[in-house]
Amino acid sequence: MPVDFTAYRRTAVKKLKSKAYVADANGAVPAVPIGMIASVGVVNGQRVALLKNAVLADLNVNESAAHKKRLYKQVMTELDEDELAVFDAGFKLVEATQTGSQRCLIRLAKNCTFGKTAGRIPERTSAKGPTPTQYQAEIGRPLARRYGDKTLPATEADEICTLTDESGRELTVHIWHKLYFLERHLSDINDGRKKHELRHMPLKVMAIYDPDYDDPLLVGTPLLSLEPAAARKIYETRWPVEGVPQAGKYILSGGGGTHFVHHPTAMQRLPLLSLIFGSLLKYVAATLPPFRTGFWDRLLKPTYGRLLRHLKKVGVPLSEQLFKKGSVTTHLPIGYEAIRLAKT
Repeated sequence: MPVDFTAYRRTAVKKLKSKAYVADANGAVPAVPIGMIASVGVVNGQRVALLKNAVLADLNVNESAAHKKRLYKQVMTELDEDELAVFDAGFKLVEATQTGSQRCLIRLAKNCTFGKTAGRIPERTSAKGPTPTQYQAEIGRPLARRYGDKTLPATEADEICTLTDESGRELTVHIWHKLYFLERHLSDINDGRKKHELRHMPLKVMAIYDPDYDDPLLVGTPLLSLEPAAARKIYETRWPVEGVPQAGKYILSGGGGTHFVHHPTAMQRLPLLSLIFGSLLKYVAATLPPFRTGFWDRLLKPTYGRLLRHLKKVGVPLSEQLFKKGSVTTHLPIGYEAIRLAKT
């Protein structure tokens, strides 16, 4: 079950309090965040993601952590016994495991660190000073990184295995069978019993080295029985969910994701409808024969972009109907006359 997070930016709405990180702006901007839960299948040999459920955020506050917590809880309630929740790098492993389910797979940051053993309070070495209360553990680092002029080496893997994919390429996988959360990972948890449970929960971390990529794929899971080959294939199945907001934003405003509504309910309802319609459009495009966009289109594929072009040719301008401006502007000057300075 792939899980993702998207946001529709609304920088012009002054009353909007919720924010989300947007790559184009290189920062957090006022936006309408939406958490997506999808279901991935194969239609005519093409992997397609259908939107299964969505979690909306409170637009009156800027609390991304609370929104993600509701998303985690919703995922765990819909997760079947034979399913595994797959998250991207924007999510945290400790937040997902805090909900009580161990059936999750998350892409980790390249500079992540864990404990080689479960944290414990160090023994008192002197009669003076306060008694130690902070749990400590030896740090395990899956990937090497640079810190200033120093190079911090990677922790030696417990197991190194080689996989062969469908095309015959060899992949190297470094496996750490039992790593643990550090005390700084659990600093935001107030429940002492839950913190003790997570402190002693073993984690399995895998670094998958692909010769076609410069950096390895680093994933972590509390499911210790998950094999490296299965982890790689499961994570690859989550990629179709990335196309759901891409299709929805294109339908809404030609790719920008702009929508001219300002009521709080409408600001959430219209993006959600575009995501639902974009998900269905990708499914319909996969079931129909591919449409040729022109003489240059020699490698036909059943994509939603080709289907939209075909619908526009037959007189269905989908992306123009949603944000068509009905006000009369024919009486206003255009061109140079509109910007010419008044004579003094």
